[in-house]
Amino acid sequence: MPAPRAQVLFASADVDERLQAEASLAVAGCRVLCATDGPGALRLARARLPDLALLDLQLPGLDGLEVCKELRRDSATARMPIFILSARNNPTERLLALELGADEFLPLPFDSRELALRVRNMIDRTRPAAEPPAQLHVGELVVDLSAHEASVAGRQLRLSPTEFKLLTALLEHLGHVQSREELLHHVWADATLATNRTVDTHIRRLRAKLGRLRSWIHTVRNAGYCLRPE
Repeated sequence: MPAPRAQVLFASADVDERLQAEASLAVAGCRVLCATDGPGALRLARARLPDLALLDLQLPGLDGLEVCKELRRDSATARMPIFILSARNNPTERLLALELGADEFLPLPFDSRELALRVRNMIDRTRPAAEPPAQLHVGELVVDLSAHEASVAGRQLRLSPTEFKLLTALLEHLGHVQSREELLHHVWADATLATNRTVDTHIRRLRAKLGRLRSWIHTVRNAGYCLRPE
């Protein structure tokens, strides 16, 4: 399942800036939430918990620095990446923004492509990594990683721990040839105690237990093994 689109809060009283930001960030795959003043930016940030906030320093009601400070005080938004945008190249304001917890201090007017790249890079670094799948499956073959069980068409396979690891390694690289050395590295904790013949023996046993799916494990001469449905 694809990851949901990133949400970005853009707060500015300038309608042209909002339109420019919406267009450039949409191209970067982001959904943009717009606010026109500081209080509105705070409400949106707390209600929608966007992946990143872009705050104009000169927001009416509450300026960008005040909004940044309030977001950092709130446990729900304390770790949200925040960019401050300013038309004034003031080193004191820049330092104050960073002291209050802003991640970036960018000039106005902004370059659309640069802004989109900075936002996308920050979100990619700070978004939680996707959890690994609980199951791997192709066709009738299902491998349950949490239960350490495998089945074919609902029939549970009686696999040894090593056979289960071997099947998982093949399924995780579906359609790709893995050498015996690679399989030794992935499956055997101490590969120095196993040999290429060890891999061949376990592949033979695994094929036997897969029954009618045995032909899915292909031997690629002088290369290794590959799991590929037929």
